[in-house]
Amino acid sequence: MKILFVVPPFPNRISEYLILPSIDLCIWSSLLRSHGHSVDLLDFKIDNTNLNELPELLKGKNPDIVCIDDDPRTHCNSILIIKSLRDFYGRDLIIMMRGEMASFIPQIILERNLEVDYVLRYDDDYALLHIIESLEGKRKQSQVYNIGYRDIDGRIVITEVSKNGYDINLLPMPDRQLYDINKYLRRDSETIVRSSRGCPGKCLFCTKTKFSSFKVFSVSRFCDEIEILLSYGFASFFFSDDTFAFSDERVDDFYREIKRRDLKFRWTSNIRIYDINEYKLKRMKEIGAYRVFVGIETVNGKTSEALKKNMDIQLIREKVNLIKKYGLEFHASFILGNPNDTEEDIEASIRFVKEVEPTIVTFNLIKIYPGLELYNEPEKYGVIMDDPYWFEKDDWSYKVVMGTKDLPPDRLEYLSRKCLFEFIDADK
Repeated sequence: MKILFVVPPFPNRISEYLILPSIDLCIWSSLLRSHGHSVDLLDFKIDNTNLNELPELLKGKNPDIVCIDDDPRTHCNSILIIKSLRDFYGRDLIIMMRGEMASFIPQIILERNLEVDYVLRYDDDYALLHIIESLEGKRKQSQVYNIGYRDIDGRIVITEVSKNGYDINLLPMPDRQLYDINKYLRRDSETIVRSSRGCPGKCLFCTKTKFSSFKVFSVSRFCDEIEILLSYGFASFFFSDDTFAFSDERVDDFYREIKRRDLKFRWTSNIRIYDINEYKLKRMKEIGAYRVFVGIETVNGKTSEALKKNMDIQLIREKVNLIKKYGLEFHASFILGNPNDTEEDIEASIRFVKEVEPTIVTFNLIKIYPGLELYNEPEKYGVIMDDPYWFEKDDWSYKVVMGTKDLPPDRLEYLSRKCLFEFIDADK
């Protein structure tokens, strides 16, 4: 069969400084090609393509299946693309959607998007392949895990959720050639690579632990992938694990493998505050780490506890001092609009930023995604969210559409601008 992946663009008002390929799509491409299927891609993000150009881009492509690589931030455009696909190809085309929305609210996605034939849920690498096998009569559709679809009578069927017991190390290497590598190289010599899925944390605002259980690729496989990317011309890497250095042993294994292969490159990674220690940072710096990304979110200890991060300001200071001791750049990230946070807490975060002087700081407005307790029980957390389907429109890209009883949307709008300008002033 011919499969076309479509990566929707962000809303026009969103400028994404970091555009990276999807490792998941690359693995799916490898699996599909190894089973004799044809795979193609429309990458709206790297091409900065306008949705109005879709009909022209589809000329000459005759896919049997189109799979939308959906994202809460691009969902409003996914909806537009789906309608255009149906208009262009008619009813014979099979349209699928993957991602957080498809995973957490499959029934709603199918009910509100009649053009969608299937939703692919969670991080099941084999779901699409198994659907194709069911279409070819090789397996029963009702026995394919982690999907949603309409049966012959139009009734929505959501199949059983599988915990993906297979060994992810047996998956093929990601097919990076699915993407136009040269376009990414011209944009940035740094690219994405990942040594694990999911996160051992349980943060209240994060969908990652719900989308994928925590599992790791072997260090040997991870380094094989790095070597392949080096051969393509990339010189620096973003390790997109939710926390790369989750144990001393893991860092040690990586350190020894890098030394054994005599690999030289720069890299940056996410790391949880609780995973930071002197031993890890020293090892990481010795093999090319230049920056760490740390989600602080708030300096209010009680709010941090409510978010299930359980950090107080003194612990954060200690860890930041270690990062600075080893000369690593430090990207600090905060969330504005946390449940329990007040204006004073945001002011305290601003003072903390000025005190510790991170290399980069980002203030992100709270987003209440389907799949989270915050979304399912907004009243419990004092969440103000007038439209539960806010992700279907692009309003969120130019105004604040949610908040809390302590920090309503209009006030968060003002405070987000204040945080930006305060930090600019502090950096002069």
